[in-house]
Amino acid sequence: MIRHVYCKTSDGRVVPESQCNVETKPLAIHPCGDRNCPVHWLAQDWERCNTTCGRGVKKRIVLCLEIVTGKIKTRNPTECDVTKKPSEETTCFERPCFKWYTTPWSECTKTCGIGVRMRDVKCYQGRDLVRGCDPLVKPVGKQTCDLQPCPTEPPDDSCQDQAGTNCALAIKVNLCSHWYYSKACCRSCRAPHS
Repeated sequence: MIRHVYCKTSDGRVVPESQCNVETKPLAIHPCGDRNCPVHWLAQDWERCNTTCGRGVKKRIVLCLEIVTGKIKTRNPTECDVTKKPSEETTCFERPCFKWYTTPWSECTKTCGIGVRMRDVKCYQGRDLVRGCDPLVKPVGKQTCDLQPCPTEPPDDSCQDQAGTNCALAIKVNLCSHWYYSKACCRSCRAPHS
């Protein structure tokens, strides 16, 4: 005799079997008949795969029992032939999982200073390009690349400080990065400072 056995909440909703006690699960497959049967294995239905996508594992209950005057008697597993015991666990595969894939990063858009590099980020289910990946774990497709500072001027041995500009003060208050002082105090700004 075969019947379906579900795990339900008190208000009648069907929930995963893991929320019910396996020890008290009623038999889904029940031997019947009025003749005596010697001890033998009885495998129940497979439970659901333990994953919603990709490869997982599913289990089932396998009992050792006998029938005496039409009644089932559960026996110790050692009383059944271990070599004939059906498997209690097997692998299973559900639909392919949604997964983010990325291409390698592009070259930086600059060769010095701060630039940007990019990569493609796409969602696949198996080999199919789809929508359905979790946006909260989406890898970034764009990021800054901070390289060594760019030189402000090509080397010029003939550069001189402009007369009337207080270059000593400009260096003291660190104004060499400003466009005006980098030109007006060319010689002083290029000299190594301690």
